Amino acid sequence: MKKNILFLLIALSFTLNTKANNLIISTPIYNDGNKTMTFNISWDNSWKLSSGPTNWDGVWVFIKRQACSNTNIWATTLVSATSGDHGSSVSSGTNLLSVDAVSDGMGVFLRRTNNGMGNIGTHTITLKLNSSLTTSPAITPSAADNFKIFGIEMVYVPQGQFYLGDGRQSNSYNFSNGNNAGTPLLITAAIQAAGLGAATNYTSNPMYGCPNYLPPSFPLGYNGFWCMKYDATSVSYVDFLNTLSYNQQAMRLSKWGTRYPNSTNTYFGNGGQKGSIYTSVAGTYNTIPATFTYNTSYMNYTPVIYLSWTDLTTYLDWAGLRPMNDFEYEKACRGPINPIPNEYPWGNTSITQASGTGSNNGTFQERVSQAGEGLCFYSWNDQNWAPYRSGFAATAITTRSQAGATYYGIMEMGGNVSEQVVGGGSGYDYSNFTTANGDGALGADGNANTVGWPTGIGANQGNYCKGGDFNGNGSHPLIIQVSDRQFYGGNTYNNGQNNGTGGRGVRSF
Repeated sequence: MKKNILFLLIALSFTLNTKANNLIISTPIYNDGNKTMTFNISWDNSWKLSSGPTNWDGVWVFIKRQACSNTNIWATTLVSATSGDHGSSVSSGTNLLSVDAVSDGMGVFLRRTNNGMGNIGTHTITLKLNSSLTTSPAITPSAADNFKIFGIEMVYVPQGQFYLGDGRQSNSYNFSNGNNAGTPLLITAAIQAAGLGAATNYTSNPMYGCPNYLPPSFPLGYNGFWCMKYDATSVSYVDFLNTLSYNQQAMRLSKWGTRYPNSTNTYFGNGGQKGSIYTSVAGTYNTIPATFTYNTSYMNYTPVIYLSWTDLTTYLDWAGLRPMNDFEYEKACRGPINPIPNEYPWGNTSITQASGTGSNNGTFQERVSQAGEGLCFYSWNDQNWAPYRSGFAATAITTRSQAGATYYGIMEMGGNVSEQVVGGGSGYDYSNFTTANGDGALGADGNANTVGWPTGIGANQGNYCKGGDFNGNGSHPLIIQVSDRQFYGGNTYNNGQNNGTGGRGVRSF
């Protein structure tokens, strides 16, 4: 088979004080003699700060490879776990980027080397594949293989202590210091090293926590991690679907009962809406996968919707990421600063409801007519019936609060689409959840198979929604508050049949 080098563009995106990150990755070139992959990358509005959040943004880059002997399998091609084996260069000017390898070789992080803010112009990146050309799952590689390269914008959440719970006086839903719901719990290095123990150490009632002790291996949020800057986009999810086998695609459609990828116009969600993903080329039953696409007039910049917990975790396993838990959600929103009772992810108790179709619908200039502190899309009573584009509230002059950004610059952890996290009540034991990242290879059933990740759907299976969304999950702004846990107990809103559910992942390293 003729080698087919493919270019993929993932998630044009937006930051708290800018308009568009404009992530662009060029067509990659594979050198079989050197076992290297070379491509150009650029993105706008990057940062690295030594004060305040003391963090930086970056891009998670990973490579998929398809052996010509089997057109149904796209596997992650592992790269060297030594940073020095990879390189960044520019044709003129200053090289701004460092390439950080990770221990499992699933990909690399590209980030600023030195402090600064602004656009990252075109840089040439060369990645060294691992010496044995190992892939996950295993395939037999050849010089004529097909390749796809992916990039996802991320934000680094640094190591450090933070408060769990916001000190509100309700003892039903809030994390708290033991039985005192009015006292936030400080998560320190010592607590992470020892584990948090019984649920009575962090909730006002043990039924609201894990039935078993949370051990030191459970990520309480103290240690550093990377978090997706935006919810998974429709573009990136279509790219994911188009690397799956027919049977794996069929698993993603199975939540609807009778939908299969062997016909055109088969919808991943419900058809006829702004957020629809559908088959444009039919697959052959049990043999050749379908080709999925999306409405390019509206969805280039919007988060994917109708994600179930298993949809999200399968995507994260495929991408070498992992789910976040509700501890990490609070850390990513609040940072190290003191909590405020009933605060939103943007750090105060102000909220402005976004509504209407807005202007420039479906483009990266999409805007709403409203402006104010905590501009947020959280009501189903709206003409859009779909989320706004990622980062819709941010402009070049907005503050963190006006843009709806977290302390670390992560966008839309409240509103637009719901976030899905590990946690919950109803007696489910999720204490064996760890920092294990996905390995790119799915289980025999087509779902994620990373040890410790909850596999069932809903809070009684160890996962639930936070942050609210445009379709009623957030119709009351209380649900958007950082420490609110109303869906901790048995709710199955994230079964994939509600169009307000999206999600994002994190990665430990």
